[in-house]
Amino acid sequence: MDYTFPVCHLFYYPSQVILVDDDPDFLDAVSLILPRNLSFRLFQSARQALTHINDAQHHSELIRRVYSSYKTGPFDSDTLTHIDINEIYKEIYNPERFTTPSVVVVDYSMPSMNGLELCASLRNPYIKRILLTGQADTDIAIQAFNDGLIDQFISKKDHDLEGKLQRSIANLQQHYFSKSFKLITDPVIANSQSRFINDGEFIDYFNKVREQHKIIEYYLLDEPYAGFLLLDEQGVASLLLIMPEDELLENLKQCEAANAPKALISKLQQHEIIPLFHCADNDSLVAQLNSENWQNYYTKATQVAANTPFYCAILEQDQTARLLRNFAPDKIHSYRQHIASSSVTTKFVH
Repeated sequence: MDYTFPVCHLFYYPSQVILVDDDPDFLDAVSLILPRNLSFRLFQSARQALTHINDAQHHSELIRRVYSSYKTGPFDSDTLTHIDINEIYKEIYNPERFTTPSVVVVDYSMPSMNGLELCASLRNPYIKRILLTGQADTDIAIQAFNDGLIDQFISKKDHDLEGKLQRSIANLQQHYFSKSFKLITDPVIANSQSRFINDGEFIDYFNKVREQHKIIEYYLLDEPYAGFLLLDEQGVASLLLIMPEDELLENLKQCEAANAPKALISKLQQHEIIPLFHCADNDSLVAQLNSENWQNYYTKATQVAANTPFYCAILEQDQTARLLRNFAPDKIHSYRQHIASSSVTTKFVH
């Protein structure tokens, strides 16, 4: 989670690392140097690991739910795409999301199937591959890296094996999301939806919010307007609302035309608050605002950065539940639950 990218992921959740080595003692040793909150499975059998990885269907199921395209004419340029952003966050109710294989760490020298043969047999091309090598395997690993068969190789004898492995896994898990979900991300960017996702100042701000609130997963929303549903390790949700300055000014004009309370207009002029509703669809609501009730429909906001036209507010879980349609906090399967259940089940597959 310490790595930044030029475009925000539309969503992110902790995924699973698969470690494959025919030496059980080495697997035990590696498992002890992994971060305590990392979801992983250990395999002595390369063929069993390959079956497990190739049977995972989380990637295709989520794409199918969120993404659709249709032809309006005979040419490729006539194809239109639709991304149902508010289908994305429903992944929080899927307990299997944390078992999505994103990185495989595999030994090169194994009986029946070596590490490169396993990598070449992965059906999901987006899964990231780290090859563990002995001294004699270095030339083979370099060629495999140059051929694009693996993403990285690390010597088992490396004095910084723990640090390199942890950094590589964290980095490649992020890359898994950026590469595997381009089918969703690219149309959102192309259509100028949620244009903050490739704004550098916003990305810096967003990373700080995630760190301060210990956010480990998040999902893009567009109701009541653009934002992110955020979850910490315990599954406690919060909502980051994001409003561009031009929309905030439109709401100011809307309130001025409706003779809204002066206190409300003053705060809008100072950019101190943002509305908790779709401005374009609520002329009648704005007309009914008065000195007693307007604060129920607005929340305090801060500017992302001095030169960036985005204003944000963070709402706690009780406010999130009231604002987000069909949100069911009691149905969220948290990452802490997943790690706890994984620790009492057998991670070792022979």
